Amino acid sequence: MEIIHESLKLQSLQIGIEDLPDEVLEFILGFLPPYKDLQNCMSVCRRWCDCAQNVLRKTSIKLVKAVGDFNILWKNIVSTDVVPTITKRFSHAACVLENNMYVFGGCTTNATSFNDLWRFDLSMRQWIRPLATGTYPVPKAYTTMVNYKAWLIVFGGWTYPSLSQYYQNVTMFNDVHFYCVNTHKWMLISAANAPPPMAGHSACIRGDEMVVFGGLVMSAVQNFQIQCSNDVWVFDITTFTWRKQPTTKPRPPPRYAQSMIRLDSDRLMLLGGVQTLQNRFVYSDCWILTMKGPTWTWKELAVRNKEWASANIWCNPACKVGDKVVSLSRSRNGWNTAKPMVTSAVRLSNFNRPEGAPVSVRVEQSLQRPIDRDQNINGRRGVLPRQLSHRENQLNPPGQPVAGPSNNQNRNIDPGAQNNLSPILSPKPLLSSDFDHNKKESTLRRNKNKGMKIVRQLQEANKYRMAAFACDAAQNDPPPENDLINQRQIAHLERLEARNGEDDQHGNPPQRQPAVKKIKRNTLTMHVLDISTVVNGNSMNYVSWLCPRLGEINGAPEELVMYSLVKGNGELIMFGGVHNDISVPNYIEQQHVYSNSIHFIMPPRDII
Repeated sequence: MEIIHESLKLQSLQIGIEDLPDEVLEFILGFLPPYKDLQNCMSVCRRWCDCAQNVLRKTSIKLVKAVGDFNILWKNIVSTDVVPTITKRFSHAACVLENNMYVFGGCTTNATSFNDLWRFDLSMRQWIRPLATGTYPVPKAYTTMVNYKAWLIVFGGWTYPSLSQYYQNVTMFNDVHFYCVNTHKWMLISAANAPPPMAGHSACIRGDEMVVFGGLVMSAVQNFQIQCSNDVWVFDITTFTWRKQPTTKPRPPPRYAQSMIRLDSDRLMLLGGVQTLQNRFVYSDCWILTMKGPTWTWKELAVRNKEWASANIWCNPACKVGDKVVSLSRSRNGWNTAKPMVTSAVRLSNFNRPEGAPVSVRVEQSLQRPIDRDQNINGRRGVLPRQLSHRENQLNPPGQPVAGPSNNQNRNIDPGAQNNLSPILSPKPLLSSDFDHNKKESTLRRNKNKGMKIVRQLQEANKYRMAAFACDAAQNDPPPENDLINQRQIAHLERLEARNGEDDQHGNPPQRQPAVKKIKRNTLTMHVLDISTVVNGNSMNYVSWLCPRLGEINGAPEELVMYSLVKGNGELIMFGGVHNDISVPNYIEQQHVYSNSIHFIMPPRDII
């Protein structure tokens, strides 16, 4: 018996990982990040190389299937989990090159932009700040960055002047910078026949060329006034020359902040965008640019199931995953009504969005304003501009901007009600010596304090609705009830003020009002556009939005806009952004408005 046990023990010691079936070995290798670690496994032996390649191939296939089935997993990495970490920002540029995601530029406010370049190691899951040399780009946002071989190409963008330079306006650029990922060196390229300075454009690599479309441009032909563009420019990387590419008509209307997706070597897809300088339009249309011959051809596609489309594709970038296009937008749980989204082009001033829906951006006003509209920058405290009277309104031009989306919320109040509210909305400061314990004066004082408290709450809510996130209210439509402050919060404030008034009447010292707890914002959900009808040899004239998954997905982040969304190996990577919906009135910590967290969208893991 002892001899038999010894033989069995010897046989068990001789069994190793090479004796495992291929399916089990691939399952084990699937736990490695599908980047450098998995690539190192290919160098072990021929069998490991084949298994690692199968893991990479199956990971991409599973991501496409998971996106089509809305069966995804969220994995979040907050800034406190990695050291060092990148500064919070939005409207930056990002791209994936080999095993790394690179992030350049961006901003936190209209007066704060960056020109730093960060590298996120997708295998180690950590941030690295390369020590670069050469000619750095200027700090800017709304720029594009694409990868070409071992180079990163940064083009365009804008930046705001210093707050002290009131005579200057926003500055746009048409510089082309190359960054070598091997030598960590920046180079400024002197290109011939350069396009006008632009920002908010789209760029893609086609062979040895960079194709640029649309954006906001500042041209000498238009007396250096900012205009929307629908021109196509091509940059030859080998000769460092630009050319304006002729295209057929009809062509997409002028726009900026659109998503441009490469379908194949000869076709690009244009999706979404916005135009707010003259006629305020948000687009959710879809175009295909065929890049053949001396004149390239535009073709508009019909978009089906628009009621399932992603909201505001212009500030929610889209990313291609196989024969699908993914866009992240507000979860439909945050919508109180099921109105359809923007169809092809809807005038923003007349667009009745669902209650609680994300607001649109008033970029043209921020472009005309050289100083920052964020009242909380550098710790400054802002005030809510008071509602103009009828006489003052006549003295102001019709296009004068008014801060906040609820600038017309009192237009339907009758004169009698305005007289009753005047002592509340226009309170005078009260001194301790003026306090009278008379019941009538105590009641009046409680009403004033209550009005002051509500006004301060409205101010706090309105401060974070920057010019880039403000929206003109319709001329005849009342504002949404929960656009600035929740009605339950107002009722709660009234009850607290009534209790404080009773304590004052009995001589008790007033109690400090507890801080309003942070209310969870709406979460992001995934919207999927099926483009299988125009890829893989198909040439139909339509694309379709798929019915999104109802309910929140576990781990989904809170709603953000102006983030970056890129595709890695078998995963989607979302970084940065700014919160579009500040629903808590006293939510005054500016550092919580912007994000530097990384969110991964991955397929569920197989079980064997």
